[in-house]
Amino acid sequence: MSGLILGVVLPLYPVLFSIHQRIGRYDEIVEEFKKLRDEHERMKEVYHD
Repeated sequence: MSGLILGVVLPLYPVLFSIHQRIGRYDEIVEEFKKLRDEHERMKEVYHD
């Protein structure tokens, strides 16, 4: 049984790893975007006051 599981999971591991890396990069991009958006909102408030 464990041999069957390994036989199925091991070939998929590189695909799962690349998906995991892409998700990590996407999260970094989202965090950077949030920072830029917050900074933009603060600057907007400064200029409009």
